[in-house]
Amino acid sequence: MQRWLLLWLVLLGGCAFVGAPTTSSSAPTIIDPPATLSDFRLPASSGGELSLSDLRGHPVLLYFGFTRCPDYCPITLGEFRRARDILGSEGVQMRFVLISVDPALDTPDVLAAYLQRFGEEFIGLQGNDATLRRISKEYGLTYRHGGGHEHHGSDGVAHSTASYLIDQNGRLRIVYPYGTAAEVYAQDIRALLQETP
Repeated sequence: MQRWLLLWLVLLGGCAFVGAPTTSSSAPTIIDPPATLSDFRLPASSGGELSLSDLRGHPVLLYFGFTRCPDYCPITLGEFRRARDILGSEGVQMRFVLISVDPALDTPDVLAAYLQRFGEEFIGLQGNDATLRRISKEYGLTYRHGGGHEHHGSDGVAHSTASYLIDQNGRLRIVYPYGTAAEVYAQDIRALLQETP
């Protein structure tokens, strides 16, 4: 319980809402010991439903956002794509996951169309408030509809902007602030892939 409280406090200090600073001065937060995450099941862009546990055996780089986001989300997903490219053949072992905090508009089909530009290893999950509330403390997730940000209008979604590296056993290993470069993701992913099971 204390580990979750510590993670929550770290993330509150490092997370930004849409419209907050656009660069990161924070270093990634290593979760040691790694934290076992609660499982959840959501409608997926790949069809049907997908659980976090279905991704076991693959490292996962996860982000909470939405498809209409004009800045934080596409920039972060673009860095994910660059990390995959840096990894070369090792990149196909990864799964890159966007969990939408705008489920009314981000249906599985909308997520699939949006993520096509990033690559076949990218999976979109249609979040729902009940599930997002249940797992929010584990990720330090915050989001609010009607963000009122000048880029989004009154129907935008303000949301935290951290990214999460989850290992092959479904454990949270590293939390990254917004603005993390692809090279940093790639280095950490490569180290994770080289660990002995």
